Amino acid sequence: MNASRVFQMKWLIPFVALCGFGMALPTNLDAEQIDRYNVVWDRPSEDATGQMPLGNGDIAAGVYAIEDGELYLLLSKNDAFTYNGDLFKTGRVKVTLRPNPFEQGKPFQQVLDLETGSIRIEADGVHLRIWADAMRPVYHVQIQSPHPVSVRAESDLWERIDGCQWNKTMQPIDPPTQDVRLEQDGSILWSFSVGDRSVYPTELKFYDVEQMASVYPDPYRFNTFGNLLESRNLELSDGALCGDGQVFDLRIHALATQTADPSDWVETIQQQADQQRDSDTDWATHCEWWSAFWDRSWITITDNTLPAEQRGLLGHEGYSAQRKVIDRGAIVAQSYNVFRFLMACQSRGRIQTKFNGGLFTQPLRYDKKPRLRATQRDDGAWISHEDDRLWGRRFTFQNQRLLYWPLLMSGDGDLMKPFFDYYWNMLPMRRAITHAWFGHGGAYYRENLEPTGGERDCGKDGSDVEHKPLKTPPGGNDGSGYYHSYYFTSGLETVAMMIDYVKYSGDQTFQDEVLAPFAREILLFFDKHYGRDLEGKLRIDPAMVLETWWIAVNPAPDVSGLQHCLDELLSMNVGSSEDQRQWARFRKEIPEVHLQKIDGRLAIAPAQSWEMKKNSENGLLYPVFPFRRFGLGLGTRDIVDWTMQHRTNKDRFGYKCWTQDQIHWAFAGNALEARDGLVHRFTHASPLCRFPLYGSEGPDSCPDFDHFGSGSTALQRMLLQEANGKILLLPAWPSNWDAQFKLHLTGKTVVRGQVTDGKLVDWEIEPAARRGDVMVYEPQSVVDHVTTPDNSSRSKD
Repeated sequence: MNASRVFQMKWLIPFVALCGFGMALPTNLDAEQIDRYNVVWDRPSEDATGQMPLGNGDIAAGVYAIEDGELYLLLSKNDAFTYNGDLFKTGRVKVTLRPNPFEQGKPFQQVLDLETGSIRIEADGVHLRIWADAMRPVYHVQIQSPHPVSVRAESDLWERIDGCQWNKTMQPIDPPTQDVRLEQDGSILWSFSVGDRSVYPTELKFYDVEQMASVYPDPYRFNTFGNLLESRNLELSDGALCGDGQVFDLRIHALATQTADPSDWVETIQQQADQQRDSDTDWATHCEWWSAFWDRSWITITDNTLPAEQRGLLGHEGYSAQRKVIDRGAIVAQSYNVFRFLMACQSRGRIQTKFNGGLFTQPLRYDKKPRLRATQRDDGAWISHEDDRLWGRRFTFQNQRLLYWPLLMSGDGDLMKPFFDYYWNMLPMRRAITHAWFGHGGAYYRENLEPTGGERDCGKDGSDVEHKPLKTPPGGNDGSGYYHSYYFTSGLETVAMMIDYVKYSGDQTFQDEVLAPFAREILLFFDKHYGRDLEGKLRIDPAMVLETWWIAVNPAPDVSGLQHCLDELLSMNVGSSEDQRQWARFRKEIPEVHLQKIDGRLAIAPAQSWEMKKNSENGLLYPVFPFRRFGLGLGTRDIVDWTMQHRTNKDRFGYKCWTQDQIHWAFAGNALEARDGLVHRFTHASPLCRFPLYGSEGPDSCPDFDHFGSGSTALQRMLLQEANGKILLLPAWPSNWDAQFKLHLTGKTVVRGQVTDGKLVDWEIEPAARRGDVMVYEPQSVVDHVTTPDNSSRSKD
């Protein structure tokens, strides 16, 4: 395991050096273009549900100024795990100013400044700038006042819970661990120490792999996380940092580390805080990082059917189930760009971003008692607990993957590192569990894989056998299992994402040292786990179509996933000569994706046979995305379109969450359905919080990041697609949306373009040698709500 951990940084270096695949186009994204998507509030918040996000990739904060009250920062860190595997907040800081600039009626403006990755507050003439340093784990709260003010800064602790009640397996501690606070050298420190406690030994025993304790380290035991608050402008007095003046710089340091002695944590964070830094220099470097980030890639959109003065107008307030829509294109583009910002805020640490809120879970306001721990206020409203979240500690792959797919085309491949590390690092554990349970080689990956490598939240409760896949003989699946009993598609999609990462980045080290060995074990599992039919073809039985059809044979996701991964690995010559020989042999044994006739026309079927519907995924469209065996660029647009018209679940959950309809409509070349679906998707907001771009609770959590990842992927595919070595430019773009874009493709290719008044007025591609690969499509008229026919034309130099 140590070797793989050393390797993690080695494969990241080429991506950092390339700065988003390294292509420098002549036009950059200027401040005015990104500023149009800032979130702006003109009054303070009412309570802790009115938070605004910022982060540096490893640490993050929800920032809120309370009317007639104080300024708060609710703090998070990427690896602040408890003994039960929950991701807790690291703390909260309260800042009091006197005279109070947040009093009702005083001038106020709070801005999420995307350009600089910061929050600006102007309140009664007092200027505040809050930012999480892009280069180190420290937050700054900088205050500048035209007149002397008194400042008081302090930690603000709350009663911790033992773990999220949504966890199906946990080891309660009575009483739960609480934060320890101390004062030292003029600073305030507080930390949460897991101690010699962890659910990990129970996981190992459950899967009969106790020997893995010496190979795969416990990710929870002795974890300690917290913060240090200090300021050179304030002095420690009466349990807080206090002082008077006009200029202040408060700094909050963060640290999470696994150490048996909590005093080691204190010593380390103190050393971190003692490092001499110049805030002005750090701010300039911080801004340079964000400027380079925004110059990697962009999509800006406006609805040109509106009068000029209304284009780009956006509503910035939440607490509503639907956002007010003025410019439909602008609201889609804001959702895309803010989601990209949020991923940059939480995707540079050790652990992948969690779909169910990531680092930005926060108290939510409910009219009635919620499914979370909550306290009731005097006015009857319920406010949820700081550390609780729907779906608990789970990393559910159906959701997780959607956060990361759009990072390839946006040039943010470096932000995929925690995602790949998560599944790559647990490969030894997954091999051991596969062998212990099934008695053969390879590694299976299921929906809910925890940092321990275990999957106990894949079952009904802490003791049911369904936590392990059922050992059912072929033909014996009677549907009495559970949602994940025969569902192993996650490993194939991870391989597909690794393949695309290599094709985009050209990272040979990653290909040889991660992709090849990972793919080897995933494909070996499918090879060994299933038998063959009378024609020598693989027969995937017992099987499921994702979580939706519980009884299936040769499900479309798995068959197309095997076809896609094997074809790509063979064409890229990945792995050893023996790998290539085995994969070539295995590829010949993979059956075709099953097609069905509906009203005399071909459509993709969910499986060779399928029954017992339990969920709402469109597994029959997985051969379109993520496994790309059908689509406009492959000459099978009609099949995709007909499959979409007869898909199992149409616009499920009101276009929300992990649904993929807009992605699939884009691959069908249908601009109308893709456009309208994205507008529906991105006008969903949450009545539970003030920030308007967190999505809504139901069917999953708030914040809900897979909701935005799915929409972002669809938007990119409306502008660009690749198939059979060709680049499809504007394959599903509506004529009434003006746009400017810069997106990345395989082979370190970058395409930049502009659409105005329904015409592609300008576009460039680097390297220029790929210009002949481009097929330009006319933006589609959507006035009559009819999909236009295929109107592609070969591009001319």
